[in-house]
Amino acid sequence: MHVKNKRPLAGDIDTRESWIQNPAVPFCRRLVCASLIATLLAASQGAAQPSRTDFLQEPACQTLQPAATGGAMPKNPAVMVLRWLGAANHEIAYRGQVILLDAYYERTPPARPLGFTRADVNRADAIFIGHGHSDHLADGPFVAQRTGAPLIGARLTTAKAIEMGLPEKQTVTVAGGEIQQFKGFTVEAILARHSVRSPEFTRAADGAWRAMATATGLTRTPEDEQRERQIRVGVTDPRLADEGTIAYLFSFDDGLRLIYLDSSGPITEGEKKVMQRIGGRTDVAIVAYQGFYVAPRQIEATLPLVKLFHPRVFLPTHHDDTGGYFPDMAIYPLAMAIRDELPGSRSVSPLYRTPICFDTRTKEMYGGP
Repeated sequence: MHVKNKRPLAGDIDTRESWIQNPAVPFCRRLVCASLIATLLAASQGAAQPSRTDFLQEPACQTLQPAATGGAMPKNPAVMVLRWLGAANHEIAYRGQVILLDAYYERTPPARPLGFTRADVNRADAIFIGHGHSDHLADGPFVAQRTGAPLIGARLTTAKAIEMGLPEKQTVTVAGGEIQQFKGFTVEAILARHSVRSPEFTRAADGAWRAMATATGLTRTPEDEQRERQIRVGVTDPRLADEGTIAYLFSFDDGLRLIYLDSSGPITEGEKKVMQRIGGRTDVAIVAYQGFYVAPRQIEATLPLVKLFHPRVFLPTHHDDTGGYFPDMAIYPLAMAIRDELPGSRSVSPLYRTPICFDTRTKEMYGGP
């Protein structure tokens, strides 16, 4: 609506400043008004556009060493550093805190090493386990005892951790809806569902993969097989699919939202309700992309979750060869599907330990070495 002779707002100063120059307005008043408007304009622009972060000056964004193993922490309180640590493991470093997502670090050949072992992990403030299968939980109790961090997960997960030797007082059981408070952010548990494969598919696909691994010489020695059986400890209860899988929503005080889901099962009502409540969009989504061996079938499982979370940045997880169980999954078919169906979302697939840095105020992203 147009109002005649209405004085302009500060944002109009570049195009409608004739009233300041009007000789009918006393000079001192004109000077004071111009000064006041310039001040308001600068303040308004400053509030709307926080100063950009120089990620090159952040040591945590320039190193491959995870904070959990003694690497640098971000200095700027607005910088969050995210690292993929193989399988569905991730690390978040933020405001002096180290948060681990899943904990399965020990690798038996022919699985690729991560560049560190569980014995190198000496710092953690919390360990969130998405579900209790061995390739998500196996090293959680060890790391929790070593660092004193609480281990958070579904009832089946925490019960297994206690069975593995973790004191019960060091576990936090969640079922969906619980919120953990940290410095500068909260973490909300959401009941999710594990990916679903028919018994026929599992027998056929697993058998075919093992046969191919044998034919190409990717087999383990008897000693490695024995070691693998010792380190691969986790939940085997079939109730895990419906009761034991948890997604975690990280809500940073500055506004950035990150959701983590280490499996790719059917969408749950809990996931739908949370996304409706927060406006139907996240800034960062980490979703599993593994289990069906071939891209077309796995896209059918993962893409609906990505569309639900509608992230600005999508990071796949659990897509690497963990050695004898799953093959590497090609990322580009999923990335192309996301580009086609979610043009505003960007897919990023970092290497092991590469820092992906976010400014939680501006939501800028930076990829390190």
